[in-house]
Amino acid sequence: MLKRVITTIIGLPLVILIINFGGLPLLLMCLVLSLIGLRELYVAFSKADRPIHAVGYVFSVGYFIAVFVFGAGYWLLIAITMFVIVVQFCLVLFFNRLALEDIVTTVYGFLYVPFLLSFIVLVRENTFGHVYVWLIFTSAFGCDTFAYLAGTTLGMHKLKNTPSPKKSVEGLIGGVIGAAIVGFVYGFFIARFSSEPAPYIVIIAPVVSFVGAMFSVVGDMAASAIKRRTDIKDFGALLPGHGGVLDRGDSVIIVAPFVYLVMTVLFRVLPSAAGVL
Repeated sequence: MLKRVITTIIGLPLVILIINFGGLPLLLMCLVLSLIGLRELYVAFSKADRPIHAVGYVFSVGYFIAVFVFGAGYWLLIAITMFVIVVQFCLVLFFNRLALEDIVTTVYGFLYVPFLLSFIVLVRENTFGHVYVWLIFTSAFGCDTFAYLAGTTLGMHKLKNTPSPKKSVEGLIGGVIGAAIVGFVYGFFIARFSSEPAPYIVIIAPVVSFVGAMFSVVGDMAASAIKRRTDIKDFGALLPGHGGVLDRGDSVIIVAPFVYLVMTVLFRVLPSAAGVL
C-alpha cells in the first residue's frame, strides 16, 4: 500500500500537468505509455518479444507522429489498413518462421493499446478538449474509487461468471453512480468558475461519466480476462504498487474513444452550441 501511495503522489501531479498542457508533451507521454503497454501485452501472450512485434512498435511510433501532424480524420482508417497489410506481408514472407498466434497478437496489441490510447490526445486537441479530456478520468478513476468504497463497505453479492469474481454487484453499482456524481461536481465547477466553459457541461459531464463508467468496468474486466488466460498476476512492474501500464490504464483505454465519440456527435448535432451553457 505504501508503494502505491508514493507512486500516486509522485506520478499523479506530473500526469495532470502534462494532460493540462496538451500538445507535444501529451502525445509523447501517450506514445511512451503505448510502447510500454504494448510490450506488456505482447509478452503476456507470447511470453517473450517476437520479431513480428517490431512491426507493432514501428507502426505505433508512426501512428502517433501522424496523430500529431494530421489530427483526427480518414487517415486513421488508412493507417490501420496499412498496418494490417504489412503484417500480412510478413506472414507471407516469413511463413515458416512466424507463429499465427504471434501474428494475431501483433494486430490485436496495436489496436488495443496504441490505437485506443491515442484517443486521449484526440480528445485533448479537439474543440473544448481541455474540458472534455477530464471526463475520461472522472469516468474511469471515479468508478474505480467508488466501486472500491462501495464494495468494501456494502459488497455482499459477488459477480458470477465474470473475469473478476471478487467484485460485487454493490461495488459495480456504487462505482457507476459515484462516477456520475464526480462528473456532476466537475461539470458544475467548470460551469461556475471556468472562464471558458464547454457547452452544456453541467448536463454532459455526469451523463458521460455515468455511461463512461460502464465502459471502464468492461475495460477493467477485459484486462482481468487477459491476465487469467495468460496466467499472470500483473502486466508489469513499472508502477510500484499498481503494476504495469495496462494494470493502471485498462479502464482509461476503453473510456477515451467513448468520450471522443460523444464529442464528435455533440458538435455535429449542436454545431451552434459553442459558448452556450
